[in-house]
Amino acid sequence: MSEAARRTGAVSAHIAALAALTWFALGPSPAAASLSVSPAYIDLVVGKGRPSQAITVANVTDTEMRYRVHVVHFTFSQNGDIEMVPSDEHSLAPWIKCNPREFTLGPKASRAVRITIVPPNGPPPGEYWAAVWFEPLNGRAPATPEGKSVKASVQVVTNILVPIFGRVSRVDYRCELADLSATRTKGGIAIAARLVNTGSARVQIKGSYEILAGSETPVAQGLIGEDVVLAGGERIFRQTVKGSFSQDQYTIRVRYESPRLATILGGQTSVH
Repeated sequence: MSEAARRTGAVSAHIAALAALTWFALGPSPAAASLSVSPAYIDLVVGKGRPSQAITVANVTDTEMRYRVHVVHFTFSQNGDIEMVPSDEHSLAPWIKCNPREFTLGPKASRAVRITIVPPNGPPPGEYWAAVWFEPLNGRAPATPEGKSVKASVQVVTNILVPIFGRVSRVDYRCELADLSATRTKGGIAIAARLVNTGSARVQIKGSYEILAGSETPVAQGLIGEDVVLAGGERIFRQTVKGSFSQDQYTIRVRYESPRLATILGGQTSVH
């Protein structure tokens, strides 16, 4: 597999969600799905100089639209939800400059927004990330005059985010299977595996499970998690396997693999 293909796979599981993060807003006119962007994400090597790349944005509607550009930091929760959070030691946000920061697009029109990375002197090696957020301004709620009431409808506004990843020097790919548990449920066996990224760059991970009667005979198998674990982050992958499982004891084995990791992460537990 090529290096470019590996980098693409490392974020593919969440690109769709990041590229069309839907929020609720108050406003008089629809602004959902008004913008398309290319590329869907940016992956850069940050070294000498100021790396730069253009994002092409296009108004796909028949209405003039206005946008404001923000730079935000994000993470994934243990369950994989996307969360915008304050900048931390992994954030690329303070280094990103955008031009322009606000713009108008006519119907079916497009333009480029240039992203430039301006790193500080001597940043530590590792991977940093952030996202460029295109906020639609057409659907913003009007100000309410003091003592007056304003009627407004609830609308869904699609806020487009473009993830940006930057690698400084050599990065370290490391993950650990920190915890594995299995419990009987009314309809089967529930498995939960907690993975922790102890390295300095994101890792695309794919997991599988196997349930054995006693410790030898496989009775069920399947996938348990295929997603990104960000540097310094952790994920919990869950799978409920339906079935009668009438024996007194079962052994559960899991294994996680990644092209970035030198070894397979494996573990086992049992249920009674």
